[in-house]
Amino acid sequence: MKHIILLITLTVILIGTAESKPIYQGSVSYGIFHSSLSRHGEWIDSHWGHAWRPVRVAHGWRPYLNGRWAWTDYGWYWISYEPFGWATFHYGRWHYDDYYGWIWIPDDVWGPAWVEWRYDDDYIGWAPLSPYAPFHISIGITFINHWVTPIHYWNFIPCRNFTASRVVDYVQPIDRARRIYGSTRAGTLIRHENNRVINRGIDREIIERKGNTRINRVEIVERDRGQGERFLRDGGRERIEVYRPRFEDKQLRERETMKERTPAQRDAATPERERNIDRGRETIKRQSPTERRDGPSRSWQRNFQREDRRGNIENRDKTRQQRQEQQQEIQKRREDNQIGSETRVRENRDRQQPQSQERRDESRGGQERRKKP
Repeated sequence: MKHIILLITLTVILIGTAESKPIYQGSVSYGIFHSSLSRHGEWIDSHWGHAWRPVRVAHGWRPYLNGRWAWTDYGWYWISYEPFGWATFHYGRWHYDDYYGWIWIPDDVWGPAWVEWRYDDDYIGWAPLSPYAPFHISIGITFINHWVTPIHYWNFIPCRNFTASRVVDYVQPIDRARRIYGSTRAGTLIRHENNRVINRGIDREIIERKGNTRINRVEIVERDRGQGERFLRDGGRERIEVYRPRFEDKQLRERETMKERTPAQRDAATPERERNIDRGRETIKRQSPTERRDGPSRSWQRNFQREDRRGNIENRDKTRQQRQEQQQEIQKRREDNQIGSETRVRENRDRQQPQSQERRDESRGGQERRKKP
């Protein structure tokens, strides 16, 4: 019986350890993005491998903020006004790191916008998908490790302004977004349909009705050369020229081929990332509604802290301790000085008292001598 209990305990520990690891591993070589993005930011080593972070961005910047939305054959497409948007908003995932700020983890699957949605009768919100929201060609997006998107990831704007050319002008502050979030419901997640990644998000008819406007479909023209994306108007037609590297088509063909293989062949050829996704999906199925609602455990954040960040914390603690010791030393010196001052005052007073008594005696004696006839 003891052996059985020990075996069960070890199994639970191993499962917990496996589930604590991130399942998102960008499989693409970042070389195709490196030269283009280096001029707009810096590449760093993160827990998910090589990652990129923007520099020279405004305070309060976050992904999917400076741009606009367009309705296309791929659903809602994010047109970025930033030079790095063609890559960072159509490939990969975003994560907010306490040390680096917003970092982008590259991937090789193109999408119109890797975001999740929420909405109610008055507001529409979107948030960048994190590395804990992998995409699987057969089931779409799944959320792993009890991930619940933090409120500072979200951009909420009034429904009537959703099609504005500058949505950043209508994004609500964080305090108001926190109140809005509680009244909203989730929109449609990203799916793979007819060899396309589709992001329908919020139904177009709902937005047309709420905004009292008509939304036209924008054509997407793909380019495998050059860089960036362009939004063009030709007469009454609108189109977006999109740069999509060739490796994306190769990855989709490999995934389609994988579906036609036998289970044994598929298991032998499936990379570790795909197997982790399947394990994560099974984990979600085993979760209770309470576990899904309560959100992620904070322990994974402690486990994933970088060594240099811990070093900074240790240095900060040492500095704080040294400052406290200096303050204690200064306080001790002040007390010693105060005690010394009081002692000197008392000694001076004691020395002055006999002299004052002698003067009083002399004065009294003089008065008595003057009174004698």
